Order: sequence, then structure tokens, then C-alpha cells
Amino acid sequence: MRYCPIETLQPARLTYEGPKNHIAICTSQTVLSDAIRANTSTTNIPADSLISNILFSLQYLWEEAPGYENARFSIHITPADVPPKTSSFDLMVWLDELQIKNTYFGQQYSFYEWEAYLYVNYAAKWMVYNKSGTIIDEYTDRDLMVWPSGIRANKSEAVLNLPEMKDAWWDLGIALSQQYVARIAPQWKTGVRYIYMVNKFPELSKQAYTSMQNDGYIRAFNIWENMLLACRKKGQKRTKGQIIYNMAVACEFQNQLDEAIYWAQRSANLKQKSRVVDYLNLLRERIQQQTKLDLQTSQPEPET
Repeated sequence: MRYCPIETLQPARLTYEGPKNHIAICTSQTVLSDAIRANTSTTNIPADSLISNILFSLQYLWEEAPGYENARFSIHITPADVPPKTSSFDLMVWLDELQIKNTYFGQQYSFYEWEAYLYVNYAAKWMVYNKSGTIIDEYTDRDLMVWPSGIRANKSEAVLNLPEMKDAWWDLGIALSQQYVARIAPQWKTGVRYIYMVNKFPELSKQAYTSMQNDGYIRAFNIWENMLLACRKKGQKRTKGQIIYNMAVACEFQNQLDEAIYWAQRSANLKQKSRVVDYLNLLRERIQQQTKLDLQTSQPEPET
């Protein structure tokens, strides 16, 4: 078997109607103050730099999501712990809480080898409001980020090889934003699809595989279809099942999901292998996801 990479659009975990024209990404000075107080003994990096990085990273990543190319984003840091008027925005994302603790330690592996680690432990609470002020998502993201120094000759060298806190906080802001934007906006996901190299047709199999690698999905499908027509003898269920499975994959790469399910089902009828059954379930799941994607990426009516 060989494999081909595929990019599939995954719906957001949070479902609401369509991209919005105006989205606000906000937090308050209270969140800033709490973050500063929590980190005065561990770092001298300003908390507002981290907060700004989180908000702007979230905006950038959301702008890159399919369907949001024309959305307008606004960044707000309010004086009090009160969100702006939600009626001014189609959606408002509110960073309600941010807790960060960081430390590092060195551990001696042998007489000559040391490795240090920088740990950043964070918790961030997000809330999303719609235009009427109703909360449509409330989510707390907790995680631990680790930067290893790599094995060094002594503890001092290991500690010096750790990233500076300003760089670590920059990475943290991006990672925290990535975690949440995957929850609230559609994202592209890289996967693989396996195809069979049919022993009965070695040269044609190579041609079809090369076509798949070069986006020639229609040509690959036609090659496999001609192989299928050549399998007229009885007792070739296994070969036919492999060819038909490949035809299903070619249809999926053209985003013809119903057609892909048709061929995958025919393949499953010929060869009840777990790979075929799993692929058929994957295609059915993609059909279900498409309904969510249509809702999430549909363009809103122009404002009047």
C-alpha cells in the first residue's frame, strides 16, 4: 500500500450560524492585574505583553479560518471587569481569567550530564457572547508547556540553554490562542489516505499513484476504472475490492463524498476488511460534518 496526504476542513466544536461581520476579542485590566500579581516573584516580563499577544494571536488565527476572510475584528482591553456592549458586535470573545505559574529545575542524569526544563503551567477561561448578550460558550483551557534544555555538561550550561521568559511567553500566547481558535472556528487538518498497489496491474498502479500525487484525481479514477473492467474473471473479489476502494479515495479527493461512499460500500461488500469499514465510517462522518461546516462558513447577510 501507499499513502497520499489529504487536507480536510474540520468544523468548529462550537456551532453558531455563519461567520460574523464584526467580532470583538476582549479582556479587562483585572485580568492583567491578577496575572501580574501572580508572576511578580517568577518573572519580570510585563503581563500586558502576554495578554496582547494572546488577543492578537487569536485574531490572526481566526482571520485565517475558512469563511472569515471578510470579517472585521476589534481588540479591546476594558478598564473594569465588564464586557463591552455586546449589541455592537456579532460575536464577542472574552478572556475572563488567566493564571500562569512557571519554574524550572535541573536533574543530573550522570556525573557529566545535566538537563534543565522550563515549565509554564497555565489556565485560561474563555467566554463567547452573541449579539443579544447570551453566553454561547464557556470554556477553561488548562495545559502545561515544557521547554527542555537538552543534555549539557553542567547545570549552569543547561539553565543558560533554556529560552528567555519573553520568548516562552510569546510561545505560550500563540499556543493558548491555537487551542481556543480550534474550538470556535473551522480548521484545516492534515491526514492521509491509503491506496492499494494492485499486484495484477503493477504499471497501471504506479501511474494511478503518480496521478494522485500530482492532483490528477480524475485520471487516477479512470485508470482504476479501466483496471476494474479488465477484471472479468470470477474469483477476483480481492483484486476488485482493492481497485474499488482506490476509486472511492479518488472521489473523496475531489470532494465527491456521496460518490466516495457508493464505491467504498461496494468495496466493503467484496472484502470486509477493517480498513474498508473504517474508511466507510470516516466518509459518513465527513458527510455529517459538512452540515456543520455549511452552517459555520456560510456568509451572513450584508449589514444595512
